[in-house]
Amino acid sequence: MVNFFSALGFLTIIPMPKKAFRQDGRQILYFPLVGLLIGALLFCVDQVCAAFTFTEVRVVIDTLFLAAISGALHLDGLADTADGLFSHRSKERKLEIMKDPRIGVMGTLVVFFVLALKMAGLAGLKNSGYEIWLFIAPALARGSQVIGLVFMDYARNDDGKSHLFFQKGNYRLLAFILIPIALPFWLSLATGFIVLVLFLTMNVLLLWFFQKQIGGITGDTLGAATEINEALFLVTAGILFFNS
Repeated sequence: MVNFFSALGFLTIIPMPKKAFRQDGRQILYFPLVGLLIGALLFCVDQVCAAFTFTEVRVVIDTLFLAAISGALHLDGLADTADGLFSHRSKERKLEIMKDPRIGVMGTLVVFFVLALKMAGLAGLKNSGYEIWLFIAPALARGSQVIGLVFMDYARNDDGKSHLFFQKGNYRLLAFILIPIALPFWLSLATGFIVLVLFLTMNVLLLWFFQKQIGGITGDTLGAATEINEALFLVTAGILFFNS
C-alpha cells in the first residue's frame, strides 16, 4: 500500500504522510488506479454540479477540478513541452527551454486549446450513462505515463526529479492499465475497440514525436501526454454521445 499512497501523493494534491513518499519507480504500477480515484472524485464533483447548476458551469468546474487535483502539474508540463518542442531549436536548447519556468506563446496556446477541448467534450456528456467516461479519461491519461516510463529513456543527462520513476523494460508495471482499457468494452465491444485503437495510436505517436525531438521523454512530456490523453477521451466521449 505504501507504493499506492506514494503514487497518490505524487500525482495529486491529496496530503500524504512523509513516510509514504518514495521514488524507486515501483509506484508507477498504481498510476492508473490513482487515475480511477481521480475519476471517482470527478464524478462526485460532476454530480453535485449537475444537481445545482447548469451545464456550462458544470463543465468549467469539472475542468477546473481536473487541473486542481494535480496542482496543475501536468498542465505545467504541457506548457513547457509545447514551448520547447515547437521552438525549432537543437535538442539541448529545447531541453533548456523546457526547464524555463516562464511560459511562452506556444505553451499558452496549447494549454488553452487542450482545456477548451476538455470543456467541449464534457459539454457533450448530457445523457444518462456518461458517468463511466469520467473514470476512463483520467485513468487512461495516467496510464499513458506508465507506458512512457516503461518503454522510453530519460532524455536529460542530469538527475531530474522524475528520472527515478523510469523503469524501462519492467513490463509488469503495465498491469493495471488493463483496467481502464477494459472499462469501455463494458459499454460495448465497438466502443472498447475505438478507445483501444485511439489510446495505442495516440501514445505511439506522442512517444515517437518525443523521441524524434529530444531523444526520449522527461517529466514535462509525461505531463503533456497526460493532458492530451485526458482531452482526447473526453472529446471521444462527447462525440460518441452526440452520435448515439
